[in-house]
Amino acid sequence: MMDQMTIEKVLDAANIVDVVSQFVTLRRRGVNYVGLCPFHNEKTPSFYVSPSKGICKCFSCGKGGNAIHFIMEHEQMSFPQAVEWLAVKYGIPFSKREPTPEEKLRQDERESLFIVNDFACKWFQNILNNTPSGQSIGKTYFHSRGFRDDIIEKFQLGYCPDNSDDFAKAALTKGFRKEYLIATGLCYEREEENKLRDRFRGRAIFPVHSVSGKIVAFGGRIMKSDVKVAKYVNSPESVIYKKSNELYGLFFARQAIVKRNRCFLVEGYADVISMFQAGVENVVASSGTSLTSSQIRLIHRFTSNITVLYDGDMAGIKASLRGIDMLLEEGMNVKVLLLPDGEDPDSFARGRSAADFQKYIDSNQVDFIRFKVRLIMDEAEGDPIRRASLIKEITSSISVIPDQIVRAVYIRECSQLMQVDERMLITEVNKLHSESRRNSEEKTRKEPATLMEHIPGLQIADEKEESDPIEELRISIRKLLVSEKATVVDKEKMLARLIVRYGDKICCYTTYEGNDNYAMKVGEYIIGAMKADSLSFFHPVYKTIASLYSKHFKDDGFVSERYFLSNPDSVVSLTAANLIEERYQLSGIYKEMGTQQEEDNLFGITDHILSDYRLAVVNYEIRQLEKKMQSPDVDDIISLQKEYKVLLSARNILAKRLGDRIVT
Repeated sequence: MMDQMTIEKVLDAANIVDVVSQFVTLRRRGVNYVGLCPFHNEKTPSFYVSPSKGICKCFSCGKGGNAIHFIMEHEQMSFPQAVEWLAVKYGIPFSKREPTPEEKLRQDERESLFIVNDFACKWFQNILNNTPSGQSIGKTYFHSRGFRDDIIEKFQLGYCPDNSDDFAKAALTKGFRKEYLIATGLCYEREEENKLRDRFRGRAIFPVHSVSGKIVAFGGRIMKSDVKVAKYVNSPESVIYKKSNELYGLFFARQAIVKRNRCFLVEGYADVISMFQAGVENVVASSGTSLTSSQIRLIHRFTSNITVLYDGDMAGIKASLRGIDMLLEEGMNVKVLLLPDGEDPDSFARGRSAADFQKYIDSNQVDFIRFKVRLIMDEAEGDPIRRASLIKEITSSISVIPDQIVRAVYIRECSQLMQVDERMLITEVNKLHSESRRNSEEKTRKEPATLMEHIPGLQIADEKEESDPIEELRISIRKLLVSEKATVVDKEKMLARLIVRYGDKICCYTTYEGNDNYAMKVGEYIIGAMKADSLSFFHPVYKTIASLYSKHFKDDGFVSERYFLSNPDSVVSLTAANLIEERYQLSGIYKEMGTQQEEDNLFGITDHILSDYRLAVVNYEIRQLEKKMQSPDVDDIISLQKEYKVLLSARNILAKRLGDRIVT
């Protein structure tokens, strides 16, 4: 956990243009810089970098923040990792805040599991390279698959001896605790024996790396052909490993994926390694599991283009079509490559150069919709009922595509391929798309999305300690944004923005605490006015911002924008960065006053937004009171009616005071 002083030093040294330029080609446009967004696929630049503010933002996908947030998102790091990365880059010495006992306990457990996995990986490698059984069994197997020694070393492949507890003994001798060996899944224990056994004994070992390169799990392939056990055994899920969140080979492939703007998706470990060895390095595997939304989003962070490789097994292809629909639903541009009969990516890659492989890809990959039409329409030949059913299946796939233009292109293509009236397809697709959107909205109300709305771009990397509190925060914000409080929260955003951006600026001079000429600051005025009206922010992050401001605005050298941008809480700092970049259009009332910039009349703008906020709160309370008055269980209707009249009167006064509005 980084202290705020270190974060401020990092942000002072880390020129945002210099940091972003390592990954994005930027062109000067006025006082800012602009380039193609690295977080989504686009042809027209919408990614802006502001040297004066020290922040970047994509006005298309919404991702951005300061230099730390950019590195977090681009390199898939946690907040402390990104600070360390920049500190090392700019030669800044850093120290870490002492974690709480709970944080330290979670951190120690995670780090212990990573250390155990790292030891296991090195031990398996040593057995493979330096023991007779490793050479004769493990190495022989890898060589039989065509893997070169340099590739074996790069992917850190290994071998576990075919004895029940060789690894367990070695790990215990080195002082590793029994519970960590079990928690990682490297060992298991039978109660009746009270003895550790090696999960991967007698198997070739494939380490699974996180996107940041840490070993989170292992896969093991059995070497014997005459035993009735699973060919592959994988680590069970743990604190550091969730199989639905990992893709085999992504750590090695991510740079090539970004460079070539395409990802190849295969099934197994050997497929990835063989293709990588052949020079096709932008390849990952789902490792035999069904493709998940988390895995798709992981790929989508690096590219929008994906090619799925199939080995010609029709049963397997049909079983995986649902995963392809999920890719379409996430906005991916999906192509399919069908390999020759009898070939899989592993066997096809062996003996072929990258140029040969690429030539085959270019000649044979087709877009998914065309592939699916051909695949399932062959089944329906001569059967009109089956044909109608399959047409509905294809329109269902098209309906999940979020881009309306892409849907229209596919509808026209399918109309021609299937010889079906285009208008009928449009009607069916629109109906299914509307149903899908309603279902998605309903699901959103019940389950929070991966990204936190009002905190655009926030990603929780695999080393993030506060995963549970962050999830709770996501849920509470998601509920707010679909509740009757949403309008109030929108006004809260304006107030939070003023606190972050101008909190340390003088708002007005007034009599306060015995001082007849007290210089009141913007943030102080907002929080004081809210306290006087017994109001408090609904939005939990804005409430945190107000609380932090109240505690620190009198500190020596306090600069609101700087304080919040460098806050050790990544949620607060990223929210601050996005609030600073929010664009507001001044209403006519301020132009009549000669106000062209917000700074020209901070008191007038602050007071106006406070009135706007009060009006939103009054309207919310009126709606709640109306519900109470309509309830059959109401006890004191007279009292409620009096309260209702007071609120209506307050609303009229506020509405007259406001006049023209500030709009976003």
